[in-house]
Amino acid sequence: MKIKAPFARLNYDLHNVLGGYAAIVLFVLSATGLVWSFNWFSKATYYITSGGKELKPYVLPQSDTLHIEAGKASLNVLFKKLKEESPNAATFYFALPQKKEEVIRVSVVHERGSYYKTDNLFFDQYTLAPLQGSGAYAGKYTEASPADKLRRMNLEIHDGRILGIFGEIIVFVCALIGASLPVTGFIIWFKKKQNHSLHLRKS
Repeated sequence: MKIKAPFARLNYDLHNVLGGYAAIVLFVLSATGLVWSFNWFSKATYYITSGGKELKPYVLPQSDTLHIEAGKASLNVLFKKLKEESPNAATFYFALPQKKEEVIRVSVVHERGSYYKTDNLFFDQYTLAPLQGSGAYAGKYTEASPADKLRRMNLEIHDGRILGIFGEIIVFVCALIGASLPVTGFIIWFKKKQNHSLHLRKS
């Protein structure tokens, strides 16, 4: 692509050359965006990436209300336990139960600024017993299946964070190119129509 080329040629190259390269990234962005938009697409994508398994719904376990008389367990004990298990974790997020059957939810973020490298854990609010949740986002990241890991990465693939600042720049530039395609495409169409009209007049 020659920057000093005539405007018509430069516009054509912007539309076809840069547009062609950007189309690959834009396809990935579209696919990852559709995962959130349409449930059927989300299930189909998971079915393909998992080798034929169905996407399990995200379901929280429940606390054992038979131990309700014991009262709520100490969060300090739970935090100390988690800190010992994951001493290098960046952040611990606690979501406290509001109802007697709800669980304590803990998100252990292993890398600052990363969403997918997170353990989503559940504990009985009375006994602090670890409980098993359901869905691609439940449980420890290291124990997740390849399909579940890919699903957890969906957000960071979509916005480019999976490759750090370099990935975010690529997504931003490709989005700008994608936004320019209707304009450059219209100019190409208009120029062809204009040239066709001039050709008819001369003949």
